[in-house]
Amino acid sequence: MPEGYAPSLGAGLSLLNLFGLTSISAKIFGTLIIALIFASLFIRFRYPCRSPSSLIKVVDQAKTLFNKCLATRAFDVDGEYDKFKKSLRQISARALGIASRTHDNLNRRSSTYFEKILFWWRGLKEIVDCHRKAQLLIRDLEMCLMRASLALAEYELQRTRTNPQALYDAGSGYSVEALV
Repeated sequence: MPEGYAPSLGAGLSLLNLFGLTSISAKIFGTLIIALIFASLFIRFRYPCRSPSSLIKVVDQAKTLFNKCLATRAFDVDGEYDKFKKSLRQISARALGIASRTHDNLNRRSSTYFEKILFWWRGLKEIVDCHRKAQLLIRDLEMCLMRASLALAEYELQRTRTNPQALYDAGSGYSVEALV
């Protein structure tokens, strides 16, 4: 390549002309391709969760976090357990409903392309809405876990302040005499 050479738009258009397209139709076709690429990138970045399988993974992550909260007894506010459990059940049922409707529609062959695109767009909106609610639940569960771990840390700190022997008894390996 000669120094200072940069491919131009004309070179790309001449490549499209090899397919038998006129200059105007090549420009229209090239613009359409670029628009489709940008639309695809916009949808990919705007909607990180676009499929029922990825939605199910997020819901499973919320279930795992809920079980972790149960194991650590992080639900200390009255009604918090019931609220989170109800929310998790609703999100799980909705995600499974979305997944089953998606698989049912894929088996129908009598739909027109317009119906399929409309179904895909509505499904995408449902998936995004359910994903958003699942992410909010995950955030709330993580806050619950952090609150529980902070309360445990404060309890341990208070216990060691009032009884320095508890630090040694907890298996830290430090003796009370070494701390004094």
